[in-house]
Amino acid sequence: MRKDPLSMTGKAPRRPKRLIAACHRCHRKKIRCSKGVPCQSCLAIGRPDACEFPDKERLIQVSENYVDDLEAENKQLRALALRNQHRTQDHGINLNHAENDDDDEPPPLSNEESNLFNPLFDRPPENWVRERLAEPGFIGEASCAAFSNRLLSCLDDNYTPSTAGLSNYHRLNGHIRLEIQQGRQFPERMHVKLLLNVAQRFIGNYHPLFLQVTFMREIDAVYRKEVIPSMLWLCKFYSLMALGEIYTNRRGVGDNNRVPGTNNYIRAVNIFQENLDSYEEPSLMQVEVLTLLAWASNIFGRIRTAYTYSGIATRLALSLGMHRSTPKTTTLTPIECESRRRTWWVLYFFDRFSASKLGQPLTVRDEDIDVEMPSMDGLTKEEMEEFLDPENLIINIKLGRIVGNILTQIYGIPKATKGRYMHQVHSILKQLRTWHDALPVDMRVRERGTPRPVASLHLAYNQCIIQTTRPVLLHLFKSQLDPKVREETPSRPNISSITMALAESCVHAAQASSRMVECLFLDGSIATFGYWDAHHIFSAAMILIMSAMMKTTVVNSEYLETLLSVLRALKNDGNIPAVDFCERLSHIQARVTALLATGRFGGDGFHARGYHISREIERQLHAEAPQQQIIQTPTSIQDGPPEPAQPMEFEGVDILGNPLIGDFLDGNQVQWVDNLFTEDGTLREFPSAIEEQFNFVS
Repeated sequence: MRKDPLSMTGKAPRRPKRLIAACHRCHRKKIRCSKGVPCQSCLAIGRPDACEFPDKERLIQVSENYVDDLEAENKQLRALALRNQHRTQDHGINLNHAENDDDDEPPPLSNEESNLFNPLFDRPPENWVRERLAEPGFIGEASCAAFSNRLLSCLDDNYTPSTAGLSNYHRLNGHIRLEIQQGRQFPERMHVKLLLNVAQRFIGNYHPLFLQVTFMREIDAVYRKEVIPSMLWLCKFYSLMALGEIYTNRRGVGDNNRVPGTNNYIRAVNIFQENLDSYEEPSLMQVEVLTLLAWASNIFGRIRTAYTYSGIATRLALSLGMHRSTPKTTTLTPIECESRRRTWWVLYFFDRFSASKLGQPLTVRDEDIDVEMPSMDGLTKEEMEEFLDPENLIINIKLGRIVGNILTQIYGIPKATKGRYMHQVHSILKQLRTWHDALPVDMRVRERGTPRPVASLHLAYNQCIIQTTRPVLLHLFKSQLDPKVREETPSRPNISSITMALAESCVHAAQASSRMVECLFLDGSIATFGYWDAHHIFSAAMILIMSAMMKTTVVNSEYLETLLSVLRALKNDGNIPAVDFCERLSHIQARVTALLATGRFGGDGFHARGYHISREIERQLHAEAPQQQIIQTPTSIQDGPPEPAQPMEFEGVDILGNPLIGDFLDGNQVQWVDNLFTEDGTLREFPSAIEEQFNFVS
């Protein structure tokens, strides 16, 4: 009796593998094949040459290298075939000349069905790189980039505003991993202390970067190999080293003119991204590291990255409660409490200035902050050695608060500001005047040898005045250069003296920045690779260009020439933001030249001053050989002979010292029209007559 295989083995019998005995066509059509060569089915349709049978597969063993070589050769052949296909398509050649079997043709399909992709697989998006690059970026009206767009729109009706940030910035290569082993990449110990002193000279005197005593002890312990530093500490260390190297004012490094400190910056970013990208348990040092990385990122042209880092740092600080007053029951030591306060206020200052340069809204409101100002109260003599005098930091904090008010009140959404632009200007300028009048003697500008931190402070102060008043200057610029306005008011336009005073304050602030930049350059204190210095130069240069086109003076031209010369020097030395700023100014120069060629505005006066300013920008930005000074001609009825050149001495000029501005800020018999802006934030035309002797309504 035959035994059941299942009863003996407990498993079902394995079926023999079905062999494909039919030819390819019969197998595809699912018809019986006679298995002859050729088979009866292929003979019946008259295609004996199409009758092919599959070869029997044999299992062979090959090496992995052989398979890799075959795959590489396959890729090369596919690429070659694809190139040949494109070449033949371009020449109108049809490769599908062979006759097709009518039985094998697919049925008619709709476009949707023809383009249907296998839903089991993800189709890669087409042109995904182009779509990412085409994604627009936002630039707020408070930024200098947006103002340059406004200026270029005045010079070119067909100009398309740019929405990009800095086009030139240091791109990090994700495949580069620099060594960070303990001791291998640490610079010499004394050199580290020198770099820390350099960073402190440019930043730390007014924006504390580390504890004066504790951090130095930690460095000594690491160099003696008494402790193994944490990854977070290493990130802070390399960030400080990068800033120190950046501000040593050396020229660019290597053939690519790379910014000094690049390697240390890359190390710090790599450590942070790989080890510290966790925010569930934030720490004070994490906030410090992000602030340092943000500061360095601006220098490398990564301004959006800097804004993002400061935003993350602010969120972490908020989650730690650093914005709130210290509770009486805290377990923190006095040093820890004061360190938290100072770190918060440094971040507060940086975040507001970073938002100001991009025209972005504030991250946190002043109404949500009640943490105490930096102070030495409650600290012992030994504990005080960890910190510098807080007075300078407090002055920066107060200026940062005004910067936030500028963003909210001057450049806020028109519906939120209720269109009361000039009331907001009055408020901001009054705050700036109060801030300036309260400066101690050692924080004021000196005729010679102004300390670098004081110079940075006053450059920021000048920029605040420029941001507040340049909409008025832009309106006057448009009204003077617009041919319609010139035809309607061929004589001197009837513009309020307060309007002129505000516009002149904007120009005076730009001139003051030019004098400050000249002093820093002569003293060797200019930040060769600094972002803030280059940005302030660019902002002031645009104002002086507008002023020179409206009314040419020799003094004003020298101020502009100074700024352009220093900016070009920074660009040639490797300053990354300066490259973009020079490109924008060159674009303005090209538009002025094109405008002159069209003769759109007519008049020899405009051509004379336009030609002068255009050639001056071109000469300075492109390093042309100095040319003979062009003789200035009167530009309009109200313009007199050119003002004589004056020595560029740095005097403590009060930018807001104009008596009309004083009356405007004090509210003495002055009122302003609130309809300067339309609801969309653009400037309205001034009325033909403006009465000036009214009581100002605050």
